[in-house]
Amino acid sequence: MAVAPRAGSDRRFPDDRTRRIAELIEPTVEAHGLYLEELRLKPGATAHLQVVVDYFSGTDSVDLDTLAGLSQALDVVLDKHAESGPLGELDAYELEVTTPGATRPLTEPRHYRRSLGRTVEVERQGEAPVVGRLKDVDDEAVTVQEIKEPPKKGMRPKAGPETRVPFASIARVRVQVEFSHQE
Repeated sequence: MAVAPRAGSDRRFPDDRTRRIAELIEPTVEAHGLYLEELRLKPGATAHLQVVVDYFSGTDSVDLDTLAGLSQALDVVLDKHAESGPLGELDAYELEVTTPGATRPLTEPRHYRRSLGRTVEVERQGEAPVVGRLKDVDDEAVTVQEIKEPPKKGMRPKAGPETRVPFASIARVRVQVEFSHQE
């Protein structure tokens, strides 16, 4: 798979400090039934600690109540280790707990599995992009049922053929936000 603009599993924590913060907070994230997707620390007068979480599997979205509960729990953990922990050298920091967002690039097989049934745009190396419903994911490829644009405005799009796209040929995949979905 091509190098993605978002961190992959081996680049979730870009430096030693974020790795140490991750070790500190990961048990709390997991206790809330979530996966620590990514961690970013942006320096400044007030540093910005962004904790990006998602469910490890399934297709549910993380709700705001879950994010708020996790944020409160992380505040407690980070405050407990404020003096001696990896944030000890900072004068102040702001904590942001968020999800990757609906249109994040898909970079790992589990991202694809979490997007099953959604409409995606698959940019392929050397070929035209494919827009369609993500039908299947395996270790080698994704299967997308193409969506054919209707011939006239106001008509419903039609389902086209299923296309198997090997990971090796994928340049980028983004979920398309849909306001209504009917099969």
